[in-house]
Amino acid sequence: MLISLIIPASRLMSCLLLKRHLTFLVALMLFLPASGTSEESGFNDFQINFSGHWELDYQLSDHASEKIRRVYQEAKSKLEREMQRRGSYVDPSAFNLSSIVGLGRLAERIAQATVLDIEQDHNRIVINRNDDFALVCDLRFMQAQRSVLGAEACYWEEDQLVFQIALPDGLNVLHRLSIARDRSRINIATTLMLRGVRYPFTLNRVYMPYEPGEGLFQCEYTIARQTTCTLGSGGVEPE
Repeated sequence: MLISLIIPASRLMSCLLLKRHLTFLVALMLFLPASGTSEESGFNDFQINFSGHWELDYQLSDHASEKIRRVYQEAKSKLEREMQRRGSYVDPSAFNLSSIVGLGRLAERIAQATVLDIEQDHNRIVINRNDDFALVCDLRFMQAQRSVLGAEACYWEEDQLVFQIALPDGLNVLHRLSIARDRSRINIATTLMLRGVRYPFTLNRVYMPYEPGEGLFQCEYTIARQTTCTLGSGGVEPE
């Protein structure tokens, strides 16, 4: 006997979306290292304190175009060595060289913040980024959980705080924060990994402390002119 089962379209869509979110969550949990609360991992806000106001240090930060070109050349060299080792033609598409450029440009957009306002206490860390959404880590519950983006988590990895976001279509984004012992610089290493692409792309952004309201230089980086800075209000022109 055949039984017909009719499911309303809205309910079917909800089921599919729920299944997709659960898939992201499971994938993220499998990808994450074992982690627990901040006390269990041995770190807390007294030992590592990211709080403060920070602005981008253009001189020490990666520049996307240069990094894309370097990673592309490295991948191309590996492809050429592989062809020499095999003594035969290797399809370049197997190395996804063109995807490196796309990942690099996406990393540039994701890591575009030039100013950070970081709040930290016993319970959580909030990283407010200009022109982007805030990164929030609940130090009491450092476990993978579902979000509007897919699935996300934060965890300690030795003395680094890591934010991980699992997005649709196999894209994973990691923000890895570390701070100098003298609090002179914060580094955020943003890494993009895409299913089917052999080479993850990492862009390092370095931030230095500043006091709000001070005159600061407004800097812009271009390939032709390198780093160009113009005078902000209350500052001193560079020599």
